[in-house]
Order: sequence, then C-alpha cells, then structure tokens
Amino acid sequence: MVVTESTVHTFQSSADIAYNQICKKILDGELAPGQRLTRREMANLTGVSIIPVIEALHRLEDEGLVESVPRVGSRVLLVTDDVIRDRLMLREAIECQVVRILAESITGEQVNNLMYMADQLDSTSRETEYSDIFWDRHYRFHATMAEYSNCQSLITGLRKLNLFHILQRQTDSVHAIRHEFPGNWHRLVVEAIQQGNPDNAEKVLRDHIERSLIFRQKTQNRGNDKKGKEG
Repeated sequence: MVVTESTVHTFQSSADIAYNQICKKILDGELAPGQRLTRREMANLTGVSIIPVIEALHRLEDEGLVESVPRVGSRVLLVTDDVIRDRLMLREAIECQVVRILAESITGEQVNNLMYMADQLDSTSRETEYSDIFWDRHYRFHATMAEYSNCQSLITGLRKLNLFHILQRQTDSVHAIRHEFPGNWHRLVVEAIQQGNPDNAEKVLRDHIERSLIFRQKTQNRGNDKKGKEG
C-alpha cells in the first residue's frame, strides 16, 4: 500500500521516528479515529521525548490525520460524514484541475502509461481479499496523473487525501461491487484527457467522483439496513 513517497533516509531525527510510528499505527487502525493522543503516552509509545512528539503531532495535523480539539488536545481525526464530504470536495477540486492541465499538455507516452494503468486498475477486483491491491493501484493511477501536471501543490494535496482515504477505510467495512461501475471506469478519464478538451475532461472527472459518492451512500444505506435487521 502506498502511504508515503519512496525516500531512503540514512538518518532519522527523533521527530521523524515519532511521526513514522504514530502515522503507521493510525493507518493500520491501532490508533482509532477519535482516540486521544496525549504527549506522554505517545512519547512512551515511540520511545522518544515529548518535544519530538509535539513536532510529530503537528506534522500529522498538517497531513490531516490528527486534529487538535479545545480542552481535549490532539486526537486521531474523527471520520464523520461532514469530514468525508469536505475531503471529497477537495479531491474534486484538485483532480479537476489536474485533468484540465493534462488535456492541454499530456504527451503520447504519458497517455499510453495512463491507459495501461487504467486497464490494470479496472480489471482488478474490489472484493475484500483484493482490496489492498485495488486501492494501491487506484492511488498510483490518480497520483501519476497529478505528477504529470508538474504542479507540486496538486501532487502534495492528493497525497494527503490518500492518507485520509486509508484512515477512512479503517472505519468503513463496505467495498465496491464491480457491476456498480462501468468496466472501463478509469479508462474513460484517460480517453477524455486524450481528446484535448479541458471542459470535457473536467466533466468526465466530476462524473467519476460523483459515482464514488453515490456508491458510498448506497453501501452506507445497505449497512444501516443490515444493522437494523440484526438489531
């Protein structure tokens, strides 16, 4: 699963150690959404002093995985419907700008690469046993589009959204059912970019994201209905 950029470090500061350990435990679900992260407990957990822990928590807050709450302190971001909706709108803004840029600047080699990644992604099962493979390919496809935009703010923004998405999946047991989506769901985005019309590329991308929202609402309703019957 892609979480952070592939960077080899020969030295890690105490803050780096604390950041990496806390981040991993959040994304692995060991530190659950809403859980308090006291400085002393995080220092004991990571084996570093409180000052580096404070720096690590600030970094995690900037990444969107931790939030600071008055009279509570730091806690793992609580994944609410409002937060999900907010992140979805941010994703739409970022990716719509990405496809607009690509519609005017993408090269033939980049198109071929994205077509290959899209076909590979669209042929990957979303069922539970394959979900890690699917979501890894999903992130790499969208991240590659962002990289081709050559805009660092868009690249960084999408990376942070991926971290949130991993956190969200820790709280959401539903997964996509293949027939709910067109078989060439991601290839359609690349084909729209290839046409060279920014307005049309943006329209297709907005539809792509809207399908994600509609599907999540459907699966949420199914989950609620199931809980109601079991109750």
